Amino acid sequence: MGQIIFVVARESIEALLIIGILFAWMSSREGAEKGKHWIYAGVLAGLGLATLLALTLVGVTHFLGGEARSWFEIGMLTLASTLIVQMVMWMRSHGRTLKKEMENRLDRDLSAANWWGVFFLVTIAVGREGSETAMFLYGSFLQLATWASYASFFGAVAIGLAIAMVLFYLLQLGNRFISWKWFFRITEIMLLFLGASLFLTASEKLLNGYLSNVDLPAWFYSSVWNTSHILSESSLIGDLLASLFAYRSRPIGWDLVTVAVFALVVWRLLAWQSTRQAQQTRPQTQAAANPGG
Repeated sequence: MGQIIFVVARESIEALLIIGILFAWMSSREGAEKGKHWIYAGVLAGLGLATLLALTLVGVTHFLGGEARSWFEIGMLTLASTLIVQMVMWMRSHGRTLKKEMENRLDRDLSAANWWGVFFLVTIAVGREGSETAMFLYGSFLQLATWASYASFFGAVAIGLAIAMVLFYLLQLGNRFISWKWFFRITEIMLLFLGASLFLTASEKLLNGYLSNVDLPAWFYSSVWNTSHILSESSLIGDLLASLFAYRSRPIGWDLVTVAVFALVVWRLLAWQSTRQAQQTRPQTQAAANPGG
């Protein structure tokens, strides 16, 4: 349940951020008020796209046979983990300039009376966040079997949406409560842990389903430590840590290798991104320092 709440809240915040920028821009531009109708239409279209993807995923799952379904689930969990890493890299790259980039684009759309640009911007933003939410919660949704589990799932979704709206309101009030910078920095870290958790779940399905007969070293299957007597995954907190932070009370060697590989790949990608951004910024800084050169 904790994973569902966090994912819905985090993804909703990003969509609300874009919608909030659009509303603020339209309120400050003469002749832009009518564009708000296009925002509403874009929100509905984006939700429609996300719902279509969710229904497609569920339909494909029920259509596939046992082995194909297992491979599909492994692929979806791995893809969801990859999308999380991509999202973090995108926010690190565009987070600081997102508002300015959007306002410049909106100014061009207003001068050309192109409200379709606003519509597609909102549709893509809401559809993207909604689709990512569907991907991240795909595994949780497949585990629903009773009316009580469905009620718990959609109750967690509602709580996540409510938290997102409250956080967005507080963020709009300014740095007196929560700053955008620290909010995204903290949730970036939590997202990467969530990505590790999804990747670990996929690797466990792979090991138990298809590599169980492979002659791997014995330490891959041996427990490294046991903290189940302190905090078990069957407890509420343990389950929350397992779904959000890849916690395992009795991890085996395979689990540690999987998490280490994920962490190494993410570290290398973020280091590469930082180096690339520094190389792109350096010529601009030099040109500003030597305008006559």
